[in-house]
Amino acid sequence: MTRSRKTSLLATALALALTVTGAVAPGAPGATAAPASTGSSSFSLADPSTVQAIDGTYVTYGTTVGSGAGPRCGAQSGVTLYVPFLNHGSGDTVSMSDCVAGDALPSGPGSWAVDNGAVWAPGVTQFNGTYYMYYTATKAGTSQKCIGLATSGGAKSPFTNKGIWACPGGGRWAIDPNPFVANGKLYVAYRDDAITSYPETGISIVQVGSDGFALWNTRRDALKSTDLVWDTVNDSGSTHVIENPSIFVGGAGHYYLLFSGNNWNSARYATGIADCGTNPIPSSRCTLLKDGANQPYFGYTGSGGLGPYRGLPGNHTGPGAMAAFSTEGNRRCVVWAWYDTATGKRHPIIGELKLDSSGFYVE
Repeated sequence: MTRSRKTSLLATALALALTVTGAVAPGAPGATAAPASTGSSSFSLADPSTVQAIDGTYVTYGTTVGSGAGPRCGAQSGVTLYVPFLNHGSGDTVSMSDCVAGDALPSGPGSWAVDNGAVWAPGVTQFNGTYYMYYTATKAGTSQKCIGLATSGGAKSPFTNKGIWACPGGGRWAIDPNPFVANGKLYVAYRDDAITSYPETGISIVQVGSDGFALWNTRRDALKSTDLVWDTVNDSGSTHVIENPSIFVGGAGHYYLLFSGNNWNSARYATGIADCGTNPIPSSRCTLLKDGANQPYFGYTGSGGLGPYRGLPGNHTGPGAMAAFSTEGNRRCVVWAWYDTATGKRHPIIGELKLDSSGFYVE
């Protein structure tokens, strides 16, 4: 299949300050602020998303884990945790935890979803005093993956289901939602297969209203799997996968899209970055950074990887599902999960997102 190829050099304007969107308002880091701590977790948690709680600690959510998953430090033993979360760090020190502290959605997915079914890739942010959780589940009576919405007054308080949020016609999937705040408004980036035809996939961005539900007339496609080729290199499936989007704001006020591609259960799973312009909803499809059509931006640099532009701390296999967030001191961080090829488990890890003359990097 012939695919379109988009490449770009990182604009020199990016030498300006880098800002990550999230629950904390963006801003330049203080000159005397302490560096954000970074670290990985031995707890197996896929599709992580991190926010700061009202008490100043950090909460990292992830995909459903079974009743035997542990260790647990506050979470009930012997039960399925639908949206398990780790609680770690405080203030401008992020750190990490090796035990699960609780379940943010103990009632499971909403009534629209398969009863007692799993929740995947929950994305959470705080907006106007409310925490909004967008999550993936299986629509009842089908195998279709769709997105639901839940809200809470606290990052660690039980979230209340509000209903189905996106479920395209024709059985196409809507998954991996990630909310972000920009210019006093709430938006969601998500994998939106409705903008493509099988076997392709895509990513859309949409503004949401005060109730957390989408204003569908604002939806725009940000990226399609036809824009790149590394998502299918040596892949084991038929679907051309791009997924797990997250938005951050960089120099010159540009919005940047983080996304994952290729097989999640392989060393090849990796992260791309695309420049989406100066608006939270792009006026045209985002432009891949560097040689982003042919190689991921971040990934495993060893044998079995895809020869990324840059590696990541630890150089673990299969780094993907990268999501941006800010610390209390406006340090710019990302959380992602890597795949242990020996155990088949995924583990969350956090690093600080920075910028040099050659582009973005993580340490």
